[in-house]
Amino acid sequence: MRRSRRHRLARIFLPIAALLGGMLACNAIEDETPKPSGDGPGGQGVVAVDSADLAEATVQIFAMEDNDSEWTIVWSGSGSVVSPDGMILTNAHVVDNRYDEYTDLGVAIIERTDKPPELTYLADIAAVDYGLDIAVIRIVSDIDGNLVTPQLSYIQMGDSDAIEIGDHLRILGYPGIGGDTITYTEGAVSGFTRERGVDGRAWIKTDATIAGGNSGGMAVNAAGELIGVPTQASASDESEVVDCRPVADTNRDGYIDDNDTCVPIGGFINGLRPVNLARPLVEAAMSGEEYVADMQTGGDSSEFDLSEIFFYHLQFADGVTEDDQPTGSGYSLPSDVSHVCAFWDYDGMIDGMTWSAYWFVSGEMSEEGSFLDTPWSGGEAG
Repeated sequence: MRRSRRHRLARIFLPIAALLGGMLACNAIEDETPKPSGDGPGGQGVVAVDSADLAEATVQIFAMEDNDSEWTIVWSGSGSVVSPDGMILTNAHVVDNRYDEYTDLGVAIIERTDKPPELTYLADIAAVDYGLDIAVIRIVSDIDGNLVTPQLSYIQMGDSDAIEIGDHLRILGYPGIGGDTITYTEGAVSGFTRERGVDGRAWIKTDATIAGGNSGGMAVNAAGELIGVPTQASASDESEVVDCRPVADTNRDGYIDDNDTCVPIGGFINGLRPVNLARPLVEAAMSGEEYVADMQTGGDSSEFDLSEIFFYHLQFADGVTEDDQPTGSGYSLPSDVSHVCAFWDYDGMIDGMTWSAYWFVSGEMSEEGSFLDTPWSGGEAG
């Protein structure tokens, strides 16, 4: 994904309050994803198998601002069409709008691999898991806002637990280094990496070239099945970062931005999120049910050791500076203060776990000021 933005650290303004946090939840990964079928005019609605068909099932996704009927591109990424009627699997950060940074999601489709894709549809988020960095979007209209039910070339989802080291992979997407047209690279499965809070394979390592803009795209096995989603990853603490997402304010400047250190994921360069982790999202999106993001540990919350999570150095302040630094911070505040902000350090958290921060005013919990059953997305420590 290609993007440029700065996240201000979350801050809470409220009458004098006290805080405590809680974590819960889990979700098992089961069942086979429904295999959609259908044909449409012009050879559309068919299952993609060869490289040209796979390219047609790979879309470019645009986060856009509508400025007086003209589109301004905020950032772009890639996606894989997983049903003929326009369900698209991608990365959560490609469509992340929790900070209201765009107004519309655009979907661009190619007709020829030697030409740029054409912005054709608008889409909505159907299911999202920020902890796993996976999302499903649904095409809802053409670019003019007219409701449509498209018939697109699509790819079937394979079994990411069945691939092994040395298996051949094809990667398709729209990386920034590839110009405006679709880019195809290939390589092999280099290994697998586990991740705290994720059941089974959390990452598929590969030597295939993956660069910014490939995020959310297509990783295909020899049978032409989708087995992974190219996802931002880091080489290591010492190595050059390849398409990495900062997730913590490591330089303590009050922002999460490109000046922060990328969080290494297993010490490898190019990573794919296994498609099996995406099955619950795809199933929820196709059935119209709400997807609830959990820790994906494959069990109940009792299996997670809360003793490994630490919230400490809690301080309150009567305000913040423009760059989100505390003013008048301390462990107590005068009684005449009308607003309060909380600052704390944390360690041992897992993106995607559910947490709550309860604020109380004069002994009564404030639902407006509290964070209730919210997916955590601040990284392990910060």
